[in-house]
Amino acid sequence: MSSSTKKKRPKPKSNSSSSSSSSSSSSWSWMTEPPQSLFPSKQDLLRLITVVAIASSVALTCNYLANFLNSTSKPFCDSNLLLDSPQSPTDSCEPCPSNGECHQGKLECFHGYRKHGKLCVEDGDINETAGRLSRWVENRLCRAYAQFLCDGTGSIWVEENDIWNDLEGHELMKIFELDNPVYLYTKKRTMETVGRYLESRTNSYGMKELKCPELLAEHYKPLSCRIHQWVSTHALIIVPVCSLVLHSERQTLSALDLVSKY
Repeated sequence: MSSSTKKKRPKPKSNSSSSSSSSSSSSWSWMTEPPQSLFPSKQDLLRLITVVAIASSVALTCNYLANFLNSTSKPFCDSNLLLDSPQSPTDSCEPCPSNGECHQGKLECFHGYRKHGKLCVEDGDINETAGRLSRWVENRLCRAYAQFLCDGTGSIWVEENDIWNDLEGHELMKIFELDNPVYLYTKKRTMETVGRYLESRTNSYGMKELKCPELLAEHYKPLSCRIHQWVSTHALIIVPVCSLVLHSERQTLSALDLVSKY
């Protein structure tokens, strides 16, 4: 019996398996290597950065110009305007700064001050001149009082009018003209400065007088005067000590004489 067994043919692979494998491979390649179209090119990136930079600079410039125009467009409020009043137009004008006077929207700084933006600041040249003049007044008054403390001669109290007149002859005041408002302001500022640390009183004629404080005058005493005053103050101690030293020295000399004889 010759029965031959039929050989089974191998089943061909289905399309579904091939399609699933191809899709999985394509998804894996997309995860590992994204397509070039996902990111912008270098030219697009440069264009984007340029546009953002231009837009930012324009916005900053507009903001600066707006703040500048708002700050400069407002005039100054008149000095006689009561800013605490609920009807004061502070929104339409800038308050008048200190050390200045405002009229019809304009600011005029007082003598000795100069305009700096919306403020009135002190003039450095005038302050320096007034400081040097005040030191000159201090040196004059304190030396005179120190001389009085040393030998009893010299002046103690000096009238303010005399100091005011003496400032006119100072060489530092020659740079100003007599009719110049800065000239008078410099003298006034000098007197205000010395009036802060000098002693003052009103004499019987109603005139104001100034005097150097005694503690400050001590620094203006010459060395010879200090030595003389120190000796006079400690005389009760110095005399007994000196006599004791002389007595002990004599005894020492006499003892040496006796020793030398023997």
